[in-house]
Amino acid sequence: MKKAYLKLGVIGSAIAGLIAGSSVFAGELFDLPAEAVSSTTAYIGNLFSDLAPFIFLAIGIPLAFYVIRKVISMVAGRAR
Repeated sequence: MKKAYLKLGVIGSAIAGLIAGSSVFAGELFDLPAEAVSSTTAYIGNLFSDLAPFIFLAIGIPLAFYVIRKVISMVAGRAR
């Protein structure tokens, strides 16, 4: 059953790609300015650079507790 779903998904995505890539829809769905991609990537880059300290804290604090717990268990295991 999973193979049938996989085949249908592949066929459906191929058909959608052919329809979306055809020249019939080119420029009719939406129109982007020339600098849209560069400004969007610049905005995303600025967003990640601004959020970097919070991301490091969110990853670092649990990691620090994990390392401390492992060090304590290693020291306690050697003391016996």
